[in-house]
Amino acid sequence: MAKTKLLVNDEFIPLNDFTQRYIGNILRGIAEALGYSSRKVTIIIEPDDLKIFCGEEAVPIQKDFARLIVESTIKGVLSPLNGIFWLERISIVTE
Repeated sequence: MAKTKLLVNDEFIPLNDFTQRYIGNILRGIAEALGYSSRKVTIIIEPDDLKIFCGEEAVPIQKDFARLIVESTIKGVLSPLNGIFWLERISIVTE
């Protein structure tokens, strides 16, 4: 089973099993769409930046459209969760 951790400003936000699997599968799907495959995927969203890692390798995002669609997807998935504010640093790790 996927273990997914969500941190907002380095504070842990607990996720139930369904939400962990759901978000984990989305993160892996994003990585695969960008041509990378790994059980561990990390996405970090900051007010002016978006970073993706597969394992420990940084995934380059070449096009602005790709960056926008990834950021919109993650924000949409997290929007129903309490405690998420977009001006904050958000880190999601799935393994």
